[in-house]
Amino acid sequence: MTDVLIVGAGPAGSHLAYLLAEQGLQVTIIDKQAFPRAKVCGGGLSRKAMTLLDFDLGPVMHQAIGGAILNYGNRDAIIKEVEPMAACTVVRSEFDKLLLDRACAKGARFLAETAFVDATESADAVSVVTSQGTLRCRLLLAADGAASAVRTKLFGKDLVAYVPALEAMVWPAEGALERFGARALFDFDGMPRGYGWIFPKRDHFNVGVYSPFGGTALRQHLDRFTAAYVSLQQPLRVEYQGYIIPLKNRRNLFQRGRVWLLGDAAGLAEALFGEGIYFALKSATIAARAIAADGIGASAADSGLYSRLLHRELLPELRAAAWMARLIYRFPKLAFSHLVLNQHINHDFAGLISGQMGYRHCLFKTAVGFPRWLLPSKAPESGGNPS
Repeated sequence: MTDVLIVGAGPAGSHLAYLLAEQGLQVTIIDKQAFPRAKVCGGGLSRKAMTLLDFDLGPVMHQAIGGAILNYGNRDAIIKEVEPMAACTVVRSEFDKLLLDRACAKGARFLAETAFVDATESADAVSVVTSQGTLRCRLLLAADGAASAVRTKLFGKDLVAYVPALEAMVWPAEGALERFGARALFDFDGMPRGYGWIFPKRDHFNVGVYSPFGGTALRQHLDRFTAAYVSLQQPLRVEYQGYIIPLKNRRNLFQRGRVWLLGDAAGLAEALFGEGIYFALKSATIAARAIAADGIGASAADSGLYSRLLHRELLPELRAAAWMARLIYRFPKLAFSHLVLNQHINHDFAGLISGQMGYRHCLFKTAVGFPRWLLPSKAPESGGNPS
């Protein structure tokens, strides 16, 4: 019998395992894959996510991001520098392995190539059937991603709504990364009712397109987006990967007795940029706080503290992000000319990217500044674009 069984060794699962092992609990993590493993993700880590982790990410940091390029169809670029650095880029296979190793060093046990199959809850424990046998635990915490097997089996197939995204890893021609510089690019014409991104890594770019409204023909949109940027022309190699982003928990159901959902498994990605790593990590810290308060006995199963904390601290931010996504992506050209180019407002967008500003605060400031952004703006003459 283990105190806590965590399904999924991604950021939410491994960070939670570390926090619970630090509390002195017996923690077991299972994952259907061995680590390190390939993981499809843009790999942008905001400063607020780095602050939440609060340890040295140097070994896996590919590029420190010192600012953002905001544009529309590679035109009218706004460059927003952020000090200290706004974010960094990572490769998920390396980043996730670092978090897992940290959890294991603290005392967590990891069982690789052990897939969740089913679970049955009793009065004081959960019996979990895996591909390698049966395990028993006091709490079962699901951090197994957007296509969560735990959520599907125990909470139903329709709990979380998600949309597709498509990315390409582009190994560019010599010198392209150096010319691009240490900035992340966001193009609000990257795809219909969405955006495209370019994130520089050590030896390649991560390039992708996403819309909170979903969409089809993503490869066509991605090809059109990449064709607009010199840095992406005549690459040495390109690899395409698709994935889903979980944008909403339809019933706001995050725990059922001794079984809790975290991160992508809970539908906790934000709609504006499709970012999920910070919210996965934050849900792990909230779960750890709830367990520290209630323990792993009957009160942990019955109090609902984890759900209440999510409703208080995380869901309002996600709702504000969804409102901003609807505002910007339903009328992207208008929003870009009146909001993103507006010098009074685009600083706030850069703050969202870095985490210096919350979504609720930004939405409030945008609403209060309504008369100010009715007048169209234009990019400053000095706004260069290294792309």
